[in-house]
Amino acid sequence: MMELSMALLKESALERLQSAWTAGRFAHAYLLEGSGGCGKEWLADELAALVLGVPAGEVRGHPDFHSVEPESKSRRIIIEQMRTMEQALQMKPMRGSTKVAVIRDADRLLDEAANAFLKTLEEPPPGCHIFLLTALPDAILDTIISRCISMPLRPAHAVEQTEDEREIAAALVRALLPPGGPDTASGMRFVRTFQKSISSVREKATAELERELKQQLKHYRESADAKWEESRENQIKAQTEAAVIREREKFLHAAEEVLVATLRHHQLPAATSPEAILHLAKSNPPEVLFRRLSALERTRDLLARGVQEGLALESGFLEMIASK
Repeated sequence: MMELSMALLKESALERLQSAWTAGRFAHAYLLEGSGGCGKEWLADELAALVLGVPAGEVRGHPDFHSVEPESKSRRIIIEQMRTMEQALQMKPMRGSTKVAVIRDADRLLDEAANAFLKTLEEPPPGCHIFLLTALPDAILDTIISRCISMPLRPAHAVEQTEDEREIAAALVRALLPPGGPDTASGMRFVRTFQKSISSVREKATAELERELKQQLKHYRESADAKWEESRENQIKAQTEAAVIREREKFLHAAEEVLVATLRHHQLPAATSPEAILHLAKSNPPEVLFRRLSALERTRDLLARGVQEGLALESGFLEMIASK
């Protein structure tokens, strides 16, 4: 990997790349890497604005701005997406002489999709600049990384987790570090902790929305009819499930961050890493961590496809924790 520097704040990274643009040293492909909250999306928009010559707020609607990201169900970037992007990049710009391509969550590129994009990445059309975004560069093919200049980013401040998210992270650490190593029993304990947190979210969301319904019924007691009340109850159920899904994704992200932080420690060992991460790194080599992350993504996929929640969590988390 070609590295431009050690990890920078997004504003410092932008200043450095603006200077490279002005000096005519701007590369055709950059890998913007860093954990959540580091500003990858912001920097990509700012750089796209620089290349296209428009305000950052207008880049995503620009006809010469093209992007791909993992599809909602598979959470993978597939070969058809990359071929569609390649076709768009090979066409003449609709305005000016430049084009921008952004690949979000580039670590989610399927190998065949990544390989199909190699030639374009190595020799893009004139005036075309490509930005790949990732929180997990180790999961990207070396053939992709070697064709980019890496721009590591760091968040301005740590993103504060909720108490539930911290408990999920701690429960995963406990599940992966029991005496004798992780097994089905430790996996099931993590499943129960995760389900308990989701149940708590569902109960709180339901109680809050039901209180709101009672207040509305009291306020509109003369005008509300049975159909309105039934419709509002159905709406409350939908709102409750939407809230649960949002929180469930936060819990999944908290578990993912434990594995990603351990991978980062393998890549750049730091004496300041939390003790739990140090212990996890000793007992989980990178290839094992990648398998655990893949199992976590399969759990997300099962949930997105509507598989019964309890079954999806048990199947996915047992694979994530108990498999060697």
